[in-house]
Amino acid sequence: MKDFLLFIWQLPQHLIGLFIIYVTKAQHHYFINNDFKKVFPYWTSARFNGGVSLGKYIIMQDGINKDTILHERGHSLQSLRIGWLYLILVGIPSAIFNIWDRLFHKKWTLIESYNWYYNRYPEKWADRLGGVSRDIM
Repeated sequence: MKDFLLFIWQLPQHLIGLFIIYVTKAQHHYFINNDFKKVFPYWTSARFNGGVSLGKYIIMQDGINKDTILHERGHSLQSLRIGWLYLILVGIPSAIFNIWDRLFHKKWTLIESYNWYYNRYPEKWADRLGGVSRDIM
């Protein structure tokens, strides 16, 4: 019953996550780490520039590093905490910041872009929840 209620609590992001998994033909992989139970990581060869976390579904591009996986786990914990508000408070702002960075920071160095993006509130919060320590330069 608890799992069902949690699924409903995060329903909008779960539906979008399942749709993305279907469209990208992402493949499910298990983590050995106990911190990832109740989270379903998927890998895809589709161009994703990292990953996206939608409820208990984490969809990542093949070859992603550990910090990105932990960061996306942090987003899944945000979703668990704020439920239906996740898309409004985290998902949409995170997507906007990502698009903004790609469109308007083309002349920035990778370090400048990295620092700007990971200092936005949804990303800082996800890093903290996921246990990621970034050396912002």
